[in-house]
Amino acid sequence: MINHLILLTEAQDLHVADGKLLSAHRKIAIESLGSVQCLSAASRWSQSALELLATQCPVVMARWDKQQKKWQTFSLTPKARYVNPTALWKLCRLPPQRATQMASALLWTKVCNQHQMLHAFDPRMADKPQLKENSFNRILRLESSYARFFWPRYFAALATDLFEREHRKPTHPINAALNYGYGFLYHAIEWQCLASGLDPTVGIIHKLRRSRPSLACDLIEPLRCTVELTVVRNLEDLMEPKRLAGHFAEMLETPLSYREGKFKLRSIIRLMVESFVRALDGKEPFQPFVLHARDACV
Repeated sequence: MINHLILLTEAQDLHVADGKLLSAHRKIAIESLGSVQCLSAASRWSQSALELLATQCPVVMARWDKQQKKWQTFSLTPKARYVNPTALWKLCRLPPQRATQMASALLWTKVCNQHQMLHAFDPRMADKPQLKENSFNRILRLESSYARFFWPRYFAALATDLFEREHRKPTHPINAALNYGYGFLYHAIEWQCLASGLDPTVGIIHKLRRSRPSLACDLIEPLRCTVELTVVRNLEDLMEPKRLAGHFAEMLETPLSYREGKFKLRSIIRLMVESFVRALDGKEPFQPFVLHARDACV
């Protein structure tokens, strides 16, 4: 018999023993669960309970947002072997002001990193755009307008007549290579989110969408410059998929500067995600990857 568990009672303590989910005097065999839906904001889950449930069935948790007058939900992916319930809860209940600060840091750092790269291509390049107010809407507009400034100059540095960035179904080899490289980053960031106990589908910039790792899409922003630099450095292999894949694999092992140290890009992804987790409660500043001038050299 398959059971679908819906939890409504407040202040429950849920844990596991002998393969059963226990709450007070109630118990249910975990192997019989087909899904779990928790609508209790004060339920306390043990780590072992979440780990077993995440590998057994879909788990959806929700809370009612009084201001927006709608349910805010998040889910535990079955492939996650480790779940950080504290980080997940903080992420889903992130205050709007804090969420805005962290989203702004990701987008503003992306703009700064891309401009650092353009400056390495052409030292005569003017300074990066000035930001008078640290508002998310202003940064969002700046990021959108800067893309129109960045891509023609990036393609010009590659000595190509390409002027348009193709995001979907690219026809030009450079655009195809960029998408291929971003895919490497997406997967590396997504799995690091899972390793840190986060659900990669719950983001702060990109909206929740089925089958999209929205959090990975958020955290990739300051790291996109590493793919763009890898493409510049390996133009001769754009038409060789196997060689290009090798270059992107090497990219993840490339030492780069981060937080006054030198780390492989794979380690920087881990450190940045961990910084994101620690910054969720606002006690520590979030430290996205900032491209150093030495690392931007072609």
